Amino acid sequence: MDFCFTTIVVLLGLLGTGSCAPIGAHDACGDARSSSLELNHLAKIASEEVKQGSTDQASFSSKLAFMQASDMCDPESLKHKSMPCVGKIFSTLKSYSFAVKRISGFQSCMKSVENVAKALEKLSRDMGKCVESLGGPNHQLEFPGELPRHRKMNVGVAHSEVNPNTRVMNSRGIWLTYLLLTVVLHVVLLSIPFLTVPLVWTLTNVIHNLAMYLFLHTVKGTPFETPDQGKARLLTHWEQMDNGIQFTSSRKFLTISPIVLYILTSFYTKYDPTHFFINTCSLLSVLLPKLPQFHGVRIFGINKY
Repeated sequence: MDFCFTTIVVLLGLLGTGSCAPIGAHDACGDARSSSLELNHLAKIASEEVKQGSTDQASFSSKLAFMQASDMCDPESLKHKSMPCVGKIFSTLKSYSFAVKRISGFQSCMKSVENVAKALEKLSRDMGKCVESLGGPNHQLEFPGELPRHRKMNVGVAHSEVNPNTRVMNSRGIWLTYLLLTVVLHVVLLSIPFLTVPLVWTLTNVIHNLAMYLFLHTVKGTPFETPDQGKARLLTHWEQMDNGIQFTSSRKFLTISPIVLYILTSFYTKYDPTHFFINTCSLLSVLLPKLPQFHGVRIFGINKY
């Protein structure tokens, strides 16, 4: 049984805890129960799709949290002390949200898992409102999965990403910086007297694609120590981006940009056969590794370790 199916099936067993608020709670807990039922429905659909034809295998795995008998989520414990159970529910939801995002990199269950991820986020918000309606958590005590509203210290200074490589291309100004560097490269080459305009465009295209290939599709791991226990050690930067989710805005941008540069280069070189051949090969070298079919693939074992 693959990781996608296992995670969704175990998720179904978690959903019953989403409606464990004591009887007589405020209406806010009713929203959490409704969200739990909606999530249960979507998870069942995703589970059926996976069972019917998924052949995907996980290229990485996540340590999932499970509800245990010691978490004090039984009705009697909830009547006297609900905080341990609520804390475990939040940490479990967070664990499964992370797992679902990882799964969404698989083509066979992408659409269904995206719906499950949205329902997970909605249930987490509704659970927060439910806890607030019951008096909220103890501000003096920290517990796993503490509500986001209690984490507002040093806003904008830190992030919660285990691996910053997953979100660096979504940072503010990074796309503009990338475009400006490409323009600067082209201007510098144009300033060299003995280079013709067609040659400058071809050099711009080749150097741009060479740099993209090296930084996105050759270099593996991270330039800093991460607490992910080495999960990113064998992944290229492209494979780490957005936690492996395909067709995100940053991935589309980095796919379209070399194509646009290739079109401009072909135009300014007047489709000269030699330049056209070189530029086409250069484009394919950065376009093919970006295809979902090549995610995690090492042809002939090259750059495997």
